[in-house]
Amino acid sequence: MKKLLLLLILSVSMLLVSCAVDTETTTNTTTELTTLSIADQVSNLSNDFNIGLFVTTDLTTSIGINFELSEDTNGVVQYSVAGEDNYQTINAGRKIRSFGDKQVFLYETTITNLTPGTTYEYRVGNADWSETSEYHTFTTLSTEQEEYTLMYLADPQENAETGYMAYAYGILSVMEYSNQDYQLVLSPGDTVNDRDIRSQWNMFFQYSSIFSYSTPMAIALGNHEMPDLSDEAIESLEFTGYYNLPNNGPTYGEFSQLESDLRDSDFDNGLTYSFDYGFAHIIVIDTETYCDGTTACTYYDSNNAEILNQWVSDDLEASDAEWNIVMLHRGPYSLSYNTASVRENLVPIFEEYGVDLVLSGHDHQYSRAIYYNDSMVAFARSDDYTNGTVSLVRNDPANLDFNSYSSSVGVTYLTSNTTATKFYGSSKSSGIEVNYEFDGEYPVIPMITISENEIRVVSYAVQKDTGLTIVPSGVFVLEEFKLTK
Repeated sequence: MKKLLLLLILSVSMLLVSCAVDTETTTNTTTELTTLSIADQVSNLSNDFNIGLFVTTDLTTSIGINFELSEDTNGVVQYSVAGEDNYQTINAGRKIRSFGDKQVFLYETTITNLTPGTTYEYRVGNADWSETSEYHTFTTLSTEQEEYTLMYLADPQENAETGYMAYAYGILSVMEYSNQDYQLVLSPGDTVNDRDIRSQWNMFFQYSSIFSYSTPMAIALGNHEMPDLSDEAIESLEFTGYYNLPNNGPTYGEFSQLESDLRDSDFDNGLTYSFDYGFAHIIVIDTETYCDGTTACTYYDSNNAEILNQWVSDDLEASDAEWNIVMLHRGPYSLSYNTASVRENLVPIFEEYGVDLVLSGHDHQYSRAIYYNDSMVAFARSDDYTNGTVSLVRNDPANLDFNSYSSSVGVTYLTSNTTATKFYGSSKSSGIEVNYEFDGEYPVIPMITISENEIRVVSYAVQKDTGLTIVPSGVFVLEEFKLTK
């Protein structure tokens, strides 16, 4: 029955593709897409080795690589400056993850001593190259750019191929509509729906190959990638198997406050970390540390939570970047979930050390809120919003503009909904007040551009007939705003 339903959905989607080929632009804000070329791109996406590039603490001179091989063997990466045919080969560390009675052989390494702003080509494989990928390219981050752009992809979280196809269609549609270049991809977690189902990881990498071969990713741990604390899987997370992220986070003490907690002191390696990106310092925080694995997050190991709090404080205090940005899965101020423990632990730190922008997911509703001292900042005017709801205080004496304001007025909390097909609409409510909310069933992909003096955010909505539709009918700008110093 499920296979029949899948075939029916695919047939309807392909019919929509053929019907959309001859459409034309209808307005300045919504473009009807010529989807045939995008359909071809989606159908050709593949990633047999589950290759991903990942952030390091210095993206100008290094890059992380993760990949999969079919057998338990020695993994290697070969690379050279593009066009120079002067290849170097380095070994990759092995990581084994189990899915039932099947083992998956994953490998990671970091290429260092690279030249900023330089294009390299690389391939992955085993030591005798009897199993090898094609060559791919990446470009190290330049130190001379005036601005840097990242793409923000919240909660793909699919369990079927049609959902990941919709995810790819949305990304490609926004790329075509915006004509926006980007050098980094961020995701606040829940990249799969079921961490212990191998096919979901395969589908995530297949449909993320739009960017995963050439653009580094920074990803936060989501609750769907986290097992129960008493599950032995906590000792070898699929998340750290498939991803290769910096290990510069906190070291904990014994996890003893929660019954049967199997975490150890280096649990957060690759889960909480920080790195520099142009004019920004970016911190990624594992908010599951503040939770017991449930939505309520009512009880957690407070001793180790305090260690995490101190690490965040120390990391922010040491930052001399123009901008401080935080990414986490569970946000302090959002529409669906009231995660009080995250808010109580982290918000005072964000305000004390001047965090400018906090990016989160988990909510499956889009919102933006500006808070200071646990009070929502009032704005007197804004752009016209045809989608969603903006809360303004017209007689506010500060006369603040919601679409262009100084980061000194408060911390901006941006929660994106999803890049795929899971939406909550208004079915869940945290009771938390936000300045702007959008609960429509359109995936939203923010593009965030960072320069020395401002952060510009343009959030693109992927217009679809229903939340489960695979092929978009258009893209439009949901909202845009600017932070200044």
